[in-house]
Amino acid sequence: MSRHSFDFGPAGQVRVMSAWTPAQVKTEVEWALERFAEVLPEDLGTGILIKPNMNNDLAALIGNSTDLRVLCSLIEALKNRGYHRIQVADGSNVGVHRRGINTFARLRIDKLVPRYGVSILDLNQDGGVPVPLQAGARPKIARAIMDAEFLISVPKIKTHAEAGLSCALKNWVGICTGQDKREMHRDLGRNIMAINEVVKPDLILVDGLVGMEGNGPGDGEPFRLGHLMMSTEAFTNDVVACRLVGMPIERVPYLEHAIHAGLVSQELLEQSAAQVPMLRQIKHAPQRSRLAELSEARSLNWLKLAVRPLVDDPRVSQLAYKAGIIQDRYSLQDDSITGLRLRKDKCDDCGACAEVCPTHLSAEEIGVKTEPEDCIQCLYCWWACPQEALELEGQLHFMEAHAARYKEQVEALCS
Repeated sequence: MSRHSFDFGPAGQVRVMSAWTPAQVKTEVEWALERFAEVLPEDLGTGILIKPNMNNDLAALIGNSTDLRVLCSLIEALKNRGYHRIQVADGSNVGVHRRGINTFARLRIDKLVPRYGVSILDLNQDGGVPVPLQAGARPKIARAIMDAEFLISVPKIKTHAEAGLSCALKNWVGICTGQDKREMHRDLGRNIMAINEVVKPDLILVDGLVGMEGNGPGDGEPFRLGHLMMSTEAFTNDVVACRLVGMPIERVPYLEHAIHAGLVSQELLEQSAAQVPMLRQIKHAPQRSRLAELSEARSLNWLKLAVRPLVDDPRVSQLAYKAGIIQDRYSLQDDSITGLRLRKDKCDDCGACAEVCPTHLSAEEIGVKTEPEDCIQCLYCWWACPQEALELEGQLHFMEAHAARYKEQVEALCS
């Protein structure tokens, strides 16, 4: 276990903590909150809105969505401090929204947060407030975000084919409602910068347990970073995040724009380069294909709308994926998992399952204690188990493609 504190003067402070198990995550989140206690609301009745990253239905151990170990620990830490008006809210990507896919259910957030008396809100369904940004963009920002008394951003660290890196600043695209996220793509780099000037999080807790590298944010490879970050300044946060994973600033357009706009100083860049260690050299996102770039061209939006029924055909979608035009492949069939059972004859007591369980079940309890008050069926244990010792009750359905692609990789990084 290690902790690092970085003080960048006017640019703020950043805490970086190593963690992996639920107990370690809980300890480090509580430690970091204590270091940022002065920014927390004095009034325990203040409404706190937590905005995780639920871009799509890929599980956290694949490196796409916010880890429930982190979300659970943050809620517990806030509740322990006496805060009782807490809400978890996010709006998934435009493809998820257009197809009516419920990521709260698929990622099991709908089963986790009610255990703490915490409400959930789909920002895609929330009334929006139009906000002028760059290049004529005028997306609606969810009213709940605009009205929030205290905002906590809980982003993931992952590469992004268009933005270079997705962390605190990119997480803010999710505060736009529904299809208005497309407005951000009029000039994605400048609009990521701009939206973070309009609405600023009060606190940032970065989930760096498992990240994604390569063709992120939806088609890359998971990697184990095993760290958390906490800060109050999103631009500073992402400069430090770049250093931690060896991402050159010049590969992150929104940070380049922020430098030119005077939002990121040369002093901060020099201080971070001198102080912040590189934990891992991640693989950068590959160059986008010409077809992928054309698919986002606003001048061809009429064509995109015209061929949408054809593109929604799974066979056509598969061809578009293989051609590098799209990253996400959507299934409308929710899983039907109702539980999982331990096969003791296959278990070798490695303990990998307990190290990823958000509800703190022990290895002896996983697959044995299966009632809703104990298990939320997040399947983290199943993803991590290398022995096929956990037998599912029900069908994976939408997760079948995810498992075929990622199951062995997740087992390896959890071992």
